Amino acid sequence: MKKNKTKLKRGQIYWEIIKLLGMTYLSGGGSISRPILPLLIKEIKRLLKESRNVDTEEEKIKTTLEKLEKRQIINLTERNDNIFVEIKGGDKSMILKYSIKSILDLKKKDEKWSGKWYLVFFDVPEIQRNKRDYLRYFLKKIGFFQYQKSVYVFPFNCKKEIDLIRQIVEGGKYMKYIIADKIEDEERIKIFFKI
Repeated sequence: MKKNKTKLKRGQIYWEIIKLLGMTYLSGGGSISRPILPLLIKEIKRLLKESRNVDTEEEKIKTTLEKLEKRQIINLTERNDNIFVEIKGGDKSMILKYSIKSILDLKKKDEKWSGKWYLVFFDVPEIQRNKRDYLRYFLKKIGFFQYQKSVYVFPFNCKKEIDLIRQIVEGGKYMKYIIADKIEDEERIKIFFKI
């Protein structure tokens, strides 16, 4: 059976490339190194097709990279026949947030559940209530199940992503991470994650 390709609305390729660059940044832990620009564009085209089921023209990818560089979201530097893609400045947090969600979505789609639960909980001081509220919103937004008010559950290993959240989200330093073999009321969590 042939898989339908995703059709993007105007401007969506911009966000797909931002997510993809962020995911590549996360997996590499720093600047994204790729071959010279035409090969970088081909690589982005391939990754978009594989990870997002998006098929797009190379010219659109090139134009989007130029826009991202012009807006100073990324920096393209050529050294020794390689293009280094660096995520820049104030928009870095926003890009990484989109990317964490994309990574967790891929885990839910592609990984087989091992039977373990990955819990995140936090105790943010009352004086920093706004940080606590944002942390709750953020964890729900990226796909965690709210087990209790400040306890969230995910069915796949997400230690690397939690470590990143600690760095980019205010209040993240109060987060703790636990791996559990069994938790009460897990049937409703299984329904939520469709496992």
